[in-house]
Amino acid sequence: MANGEKKFYQQKTLPSLIEEEGAVEIPEKIGPYKVDGLLAKGGMSLLFLGFDPETKEPRVIKVLSPAYLNHPEMVDHFLWEAKIIGMADHPNIVKLYGHGKWEGGLYIAMEFIRGVSLSQFLMQQSFSLKRCISIILQVAYALSHLHTHGVIHRDLKPENILISEDGEVKVIDFGIAQLHEDHEPQSTRKVMGTPNYMAPEQKEHAANATFVSDIYSLGVIAYELILGKLSYGVISLSLLPPGIQKIIAKALNVSPKERYPDIVDFITDLTAYAKSPELTKERPVTDQVIEMMELLQRGEQSLSTFERPLWPQFDIGIAKERTPDQIGLYVDFFKFANNTEAIIIAHTSSNKITSSIHIAILRGMIKSLIHPYHSTNLAFDPPEFAATLNDLVCHDKMADTFHLTILKLIPFNDTLSLVTCGPSAPLYQVPQGSNTARTIHSENPALGTNINAIFTETIDNFNDGDLLLLSNLPKAEFEKPLLQVVQQNVLLSPHRLSDVALATASAQETYAQLRHPKVVISLQRIS
Repeated sequence: MANGEKKFYQQKTLPSLIEEEGAVEIPEKIGPYKVDGLLAKGGMSLLFLGFDPETKEPRVIKVLSPAYLNHPEMVDHFLWEAKIIGMADHPNIVKLYGHGKWEGGLYIAMEFIRGVSLSQFLMQQSFSLKRCISIILQVAYALSHLHTHGVIHRDLKPENILISEDGEVKVIDFGIAQLHEDHEPQSTRKVMGTPNYMAPEQKEHAANATFVSDIYSLGVIAYELILGKLSYGVISLSLLPPGIQKIIAKALNVSPKERYPDIVDFITDLTAYAKSPELTKERPVTDQVIEMMELLQRGEQSLSTFERPLWPQFDIGIAKERTPDQIGLYVDFFKFANNTEAIIIAHTSSNKITSSIHIAILRGMIKSLIHPYHSTNLAFDPPEFAATLNDLVCHDKMADTFHLTILKLIPFNDTLSLVTCGPSAPLYQVPQGSNTARTIHSENPALGTNINAIFTETIDNFNDGDLLLLSNLPKAEFEKPLLQVVQQNVLLSPHRLSDVALATASAQETYAQLRHPKVVISLQRIS
């Protein structure tokens, strides 16, 4: 992506740019891709959210701004970026899905990465030393692939490195990349890069950039990662652990001849350090706590199902967010033999290290109790299920309580059932053909608070075309803004509505006070 689009990749999730959409005509299709809306406006291009017509997977569609269609240099520059991305085929590099002409000009269709830039991560949290090395190595593997194909990135920086929700690293932005043979368009030679991450020889002249210039940029990024903050061009290697200090110092040598001659040599040294006893001795005491939280989060990530289920009657979107210290979330989707579906969201009432263990125990209880409904025609009864689950929690020794939401969808009789345990998180609904959103409520005690509690459900209509939004955001603080955002964005796809709703919620003052991970699920019933 070009530098002007970095705004998009600095967002927590897919951003809401509704204001900008009013100034840009949103096409229905770009090439074969159905367009869902505008993502961002860059200096020379527009980014749209599109969907693959066959797989229904989201794609980022980059379009050359109409103002530059008659500028040969800008057209060459745009096509050059597509060529460079197309040359790469690596899990740590953004994937190209297509490019070409359409009635509005030129487009590039790329992988949609739900994640945030490394720059934003550095401003929000610190990583453990092991995690830092893992990220650095993934970027190095991407560079190795590029260099093998003769590509020099020339603008490697935290903004151009994304970390997806599953922790995978993706290198983006090949707007000023060049081939080692130096056959790039004349226009790219005028673009220098980002000074704080540029090697000295590249600062002198863009044409001086070589493979070792990329290694220098990676050295700066590695320094910032390990230190846990942006350097703004000020490097003090003495702040790093001695073992890795030698590696970063060699990558950052002023003389290109004294740097690592090949990225593979850098990878070899860094891998050796990661496996050595030196790393364990040198890391700070707090590093162990950070690493434990990372392990808990990664383990907990596997407990939930965040991929959209393949339910033919529904179009589904999911958005989630957690800060580094938030654990204790479980999300799952169930389809039963009697052609009904259910969505379950649960989180712990407390926010402690034990929350991860407790939510795993609750998941085990839910999976065990729900199994018979998969293998028989037994009708899934949400209130009865919640009561049985509550009994198990009350008799357990976890000393924790849980907020639980069960949404049962019953297409054959056009109804739904909602059970919410704990502070109410209402269900938001927009009926087909209506521009008015409404809320559906269910009030029950949190699981584990009262062994004699009686659980009730709210049953309502659910017809073809109806739009629903479900979350674990409490009614008191978020009902009004979420009701408004659903009502104002009924034409968005569920995929995008989930992101817009979560972004709206995160803008509320009370959002930061919630100590549990947040999730928003939207779905639309289709005939």
